Amino acid sequence: MTTATDSKNAEKQNQEDILLAKVAEGKVILRQLVDAGVHFGHPTKDWNPKMKEYIYDSVNGVHVINLAKTVENMMNTAEFLKKQGRLNRNILYVGTSKQTSSIVKQEAERANVFFINQRWLGGLITNFDTIRSRLNKLRELEGAKETGAFSNLGKKEIARLNRQITKLNKSLGGLKKMRGRPEVLVIFDQNKDAIAVTEGKKVNATIITISDTDCDPTKSDFVIPANNDSMRSIAIIAKYFTDAIIEGQNASNKKR
Repeated sequence: MTTATDSKNAEKQNQEDILLAKVAEGKVILRQLVDAGVHFGHPTKDWNPKMKEYIYDSVNGVHVINLAKTVENMMNTAEFLKKQGRLNRNILYVGTSKQTSSIVKQEAERANVFFINQRWLGGLITNFDTIRSRLNKLRELEGAKETGAFSNLGKKEIARLNRQITKLNKSLGGLKKMRGRPEVLVIFDQNKDAIAVTEGKKVNATIITISDTDCDPTKSDFVIPANNDSMRSIAIIAKYFTDAIIEGQNASNKKR
């Protein structure tokens, strides 16, 4: 017969096991971040003083990021993203710099979330009705092409429509299935995609940013202090977040 004391002891043991698992997970993440050079920030002359709490020291004129803060924030953010995945929220990955573009597309597609990996179009969130009309146009053109509706057109007209499809896919291809505004923005280079941060705040989306030592962390809801110039750095963080989203999605699917 299970007593109240047994239940309390079992609950205490469960909490201890969870804590130990989190500590072990944190150690693994920390080693990956160190190996990838995530702790190397910008030259001290280029820093944003608002990042002070995330800076450990400076070496040879370069700020060193406090990776203990990075790991803590990554784990907290992953828990949040896991919940968003479980609730089937509109999550948008944003990364338009050279070092983030391919990673963002790959990881977003892996979790079946939305992405922008080319140029951010002004008003993409704040003027979403216009963007929706472009998305509808893209879906309409691709549907017509797939059903053979282009076959009765001349070569020049087909070429023109194909160019239009290519252009729309380049700028909006990662949003084709999105029916409403994104509720969560994961921005992999805060300064490069500052417009995305600004627009996201205007519509009360949750903002997650990878913020290097020259960024303003006060603009984000979840700050990941990290080197955002390194592809290895971006890849590790993107994979970790994507895994969390997928875990949440899988948990949601099991309940159905």
